[in-house]
Amino acid sequence: MARYNKKSSGSLGAVALIVIAAMVLSSVIGVAMGNSETGKTPSGTPSGNVTPSGNTVDPSGNPSGGDQTDPDKEPGPRETALSRQDFTIDPATGMAKEIKVVDDNYMILVNRSHPLAQAYKPDDMVTVKYTVSGVGVKGETDQLRKVAAEAFEAMVEAAEEQGIFIKMRTGYRSYEYQRDRLYNPEVKNKGEIEANKSTAKPGQSEHQTGLALDIGGKSQNYALSYEFGETEEGKWVAAHCHEFGFIIRYVDGTKKEPGALTGYVFEPWHIRYIGVKAATEMFQQGGGKLTYEEYLGILD
Repeated sequence: MARYNKKSSGSLGAVALIVIAAMVLSSVIGVAMGNSETGKTPSGTPSGNVTPSGNTVDPSGNPSGGDQTDPDKEPGPRETALSRQDFTIDPATGMAKEIKVVDDNYMILVNRSHPLAQAYKPDDMVTVKYTVSGVGVKGETDQLRKVAAEAFEAMVEAAEEQGIFIKMRTGYRSYEYQRDRLYNPEVKNKGEIEANKSTAKPGQSEHQTGLALDIGGKSQNYALSYEFGETEEGKWVAAHCHEFGFIIRYVDGTKKEPGALTGYVFEPWHIRYIGVKAATEMFQQGGGKLTYEEYLGILD
């Protein structure tokens, strides 16, 4: 039969008090620090920042889309593109701020609601070797940004090895060229509603980025044609352009009616450089039918 020891009992009581105090203190510190062990944050405290596109990002700047992001994983091309452009739309105008600064963001989104400033002009453009003579303005529309020009020339040479011949009709277009030689004449001839189906307003044309171009094939004497997509050259471009960093940009429309997402009729001749990784990812996801808006998740 055990004996009752007052001294031992008193020591145990003191130890119990110390343990309880430590547990209370630990709980208070856990709440204050956001309980880092469980990953929970106190109520009312956001777990990440919000990008202009509405994607949640962790403190390192990686979009997470609501899922946990591996801190050791490099952000993909889509995540990088989303982090480098402000997609915020002004409710009063339905437009994002004009993009004024030219940088190395080759995945920049330009469309009817994300325009370029009138003065926007890249300073790294070069003349493309494979162009249709007598089209556009020499020293302007026969140029692209260096990275896009080199990619297109590599694509042309790869196609030629397979008996496919393509050339660029027009590449870079200034704000003024788009306004005076394309958009305004189209409005005058067809009216604004019809003109808007196939022709970008000045500042809303990808050509002004120096990363977009219109192409033609030898079988049609390198002309612009809705039938280009059905030619041997057009089919080759659709199947292989992503390997060189290009996408066919306006794929959700028909020959007569603009697509709901891009806002333009189908243009099998209009390709856009976004880089090999992004273009390949888009092709794998949609087989060439995915719009750039869908890929980025910017559907305003």
